[in-house]
Amino acid sequence: MTTTMNHESLDDRLDRLVAAYADDRAAGRQPDRDRCLSEVPEQHRASLARCLDMIDRGGASVPVPNRPLGPGVSLGGYTIRDVIGRGGMAVVYRAVQDDLDRLVALKVLRPGLALERRHVDRFHREALAIARLDHPNIVAVHAVGEADGHHFIAMELLEGPDLGRVLASLPHDRPWTAADLATAVGDDALAAHASYERAFCALLAPVVRAVGVAHDIGIVHRDIKPSNILLTRDGRAKIADFGLATGHGELDVSLTGEPLGTPYYMSPEQVVQEEHALDARTDVYSLGVTLYEGLSGRRPFDGGNLAAIFDAIRTETPPALHGGRVRVSADGQAVVDRAMARDPDDRYRSALELGADLEALVAGGRTQARAQEASGLRFVLDVLLRILTPGRVSWRTRATFLGLPLVHVEKHSLAATGRLVVAKGWLAVGDVACGGIAMGGVATGGVALGGVAAGVVSMAGMAVGLLVGIGGLAAGWLGIGGMALGYAAAGGVAVGVYACGGTAFGGAVIRASGTDPGAYEWFSEHLPWILQGFEALSGVPVSRW
Repeated sequence: MTTTMNHESLDDRLDRLVAAYADDRAAGRQPDRDRCLSEVPEQHRASLARCLDMIDRGGASVPVPNRPLGPGVSLGGYTIRDVIGRGGMAVVYRAVQDDLDRLVALKVLRPGLALERRHVDRFHREALAIARLDHPNIVAVHAVGEADGHHFIAMELLEGPDLGRVLASLPHDRPWTAADLATAVGDDALAAHASYERAFCALLAPVVRAVGVAHDIGIVHRDIKPSNILLTRDGRAKIADFGLATGHGELDVSLTGEPLGTPYYMSPEQVVQEEHALDARTDVYSLGVTLYEGLSGRRPFDGGNLAAIFDAIRTETPPALHGGRVRVSADGQAVVDRAMARDPDDRYRSALELGADLEALVAGGRTQARAQEASGLRFVLDVLLRILTPGRVSWRTRATFLGLPLVHVEKHSLAATGRLVVAKGWLAVGDVACGGIAMGGVATGGVALGGVAAGVVSMAGMAVGLLVGIGGLAAGWLGIGGMALGYAAAGGVAVGVYACGGTAFGGAVIRASGTDPGAYEWFSEHLPWILQGFEALSGVPVSRW
């Protein structure tokens, strides 16, 4: 849900155009279809044209009230005061319930979406989902109805800010404290916690537990984000907006054609639109993103366009939390890592498990995520999984030594993004790799394995090694290959102090077959120059051999 803008939003414009088009049809006037389509950006005209076609065929009608919804307008026993927020699916108004004289949040389905029954069904499914949940940390539903062609839900009105606004209000020039969070939320009890991390987990844990209760009765939210976590005046957090809760059917889109749900908080399986894969672990991922943002002050994945964001969610590992606004514990990092694992099988099985770890963080205890992360066998399996996974992989361990990650895997980055990323770590695997042990198309390191490799020990199609070089073309103290250069060289063509091969040149030729004596004398005479040239090209000091 976005904050009300001074200018007309695209969603509002689409609603206005659809309503005006339907009004013309109802009045017997011929609407100007081309003018209508010209008022929206080209990429959204197909969605608008689909709605206009439905109106032309008489298969749908759009509510055209005597006056648009706004302050003072009565709708189904509720008098609207002002707009609270707008989203791709609905507009939310602050309103008064006339018979009880109480304030409510009146959520009204956008008229353009009301053209299609699937959107209406999804909207009413939200009311049904929340009505089944009686929980102090879930926004309550008072009523659901339809009036003047408008579908609406009357909900509990919370006067506090949402979590997104709370995070935006925290200081920008210094690290955050528990007292900062307590002030922004309006709950003095949060200031008593030993750190901001513990205070934030204490605020979020009840909401996570509430989502777990929804999971227990088969409801998956699918749009968890900070702006859907609302606060009461006394600082109690509640989860709202179950409009995308799991039902039967395909993933939905708004009238603009954009996917419903917020891209930054979508799970990888939502991004690839695997409807069958959307279970409770999808919400766990979104809660993990919310936790990440709450602890660092930034989203884990950002980008200039939807495609860049989706690509990062599908393929990349979130940056470590260090360096943000908060000092995050190893247990806090482990909880975020497990909640945001790309593979659902690696995440918490339920929000209740995540909630238990958040409560352990609040108490300063050991989390299950950290205990599992510490397993040596799991670490080895994680490394092997990333190395053997086909397609794009971008992954590195949180643990570092002398500033380098223990393992960094970076495969097929150029093909996927057009940008080559070098894998750098004590174990580095990638298209281009540099590390203690490096494996890749081009590899440099202590031990280098690849198509082209340079290192103390190297094995490749073309290998340059300080001590050992093994490859089709090999150079090193000990060179073994189709063509080998080194102090001791063995190969089809071998050049070295000690040389063994089909054609061998050196101070001591151990074995040579078919060697041209003239060629041997020439190479013997010019060997020092050959070795000096190799040293100049490779940087390997061999001229003294």
